[in-house]
Amino acid sequence: PKDLSIIGFDNISLSEFCDPPLSTVAQPRYQIGREAMLLLLDQLHGQTVSSGSRLLDCELIVRGTTQALT
Repeated sequence: PKDLSIIGFDNISLSEFCDPPLSTVAQPRYQIGREAMLLLLDQLHGQTVSSGSRLLDCELIVRGTTQALT
């Protein structure tokens, strides 16, 4: 991390067991599934569903492959 920071995406379970542990971005999987299910239920009930995007917060998990800039 002194010369180069590396960050992963999706917070796979192995990322914390790397050496050094990989910093990563975690997606809100439960919320993604919930939003998808709500859209599907709306369609099944005959409602018009927009094809627009949904914005959900993600989480930065800082581990050993990043450090603060000084």
